[in-house]
Amino acid sequence: ETEPFDAFVTRLRPAFPILVEQPVFGASGFTGASGLGDIGFDIGYGVTEKNGILWAFGMVGTLPTATDSRFAGKQLRLGPEMLLARFEKWGIYGIFPSHQWNVTGWSDKYYANTQIQPILKFLPGGGWSVGTAGIMNYDWPSHQWSVPVNLSVGKTVMAGKTPVKLELEVNYYAVQNDTFGAKWMVGINITPVVKNVFNSWIHGE
Repeated sequence: ETEPFDAFVTRLRPAFPILVEQPVFGASGFTGASGLGDIGFDIGYGVTEKNGILWAFGMVGTLPTATDSRFAGKQLRLGPEMLLARFEKWGIYGIFPSHQWNVTGWSDKYYANTQIQPILKFLPGGGWSVGTAGIMNYDWPSHQWSVPVNLSVGKTVMAGKTPVKLELEVNYYAVQNDTFGAKWMVGINITPVVKNVFNSWIHGE
């Protein structure tokens, strides 16, 4: 049997990108720009089966919140997402595809982007995780791929009563989107695990 033991869990995950000296190209060449980027988010439903299979579907989006017009998308973007993964004693593996289109905003530039995120994470214990979850992008207007080789190391710690996942990731872009695409990217991710009020509303908790 594969009855779900965590039936239909809702999730809402906003991502607040803080850009530091982001290279931007202008009339005087490349300069660095810093500030808040466009906030990404996803919301969805998922089920974990007794055999360890996790599947989920939902919606992914981007809000035009950037504080600097030089790296702002200037559009509300929305689209579908899904997740298929499997938990093992040693960790988790799976795939997480999604797609976004421009819906509205103050830029009429056509936007269509597909993301594919292969996931392979080893969980040695003690709150540690090591693996890869690089995000491949396909830009439909330019017909170009961006493919990173990704390595990440993370640890979950307690901040009071709240679990917080701290993660360092390094990406080497084996395939770049264009001539000005990044070759390397280093990211620090801080993810607090907080109570999902949407899940509480749906289940009447």
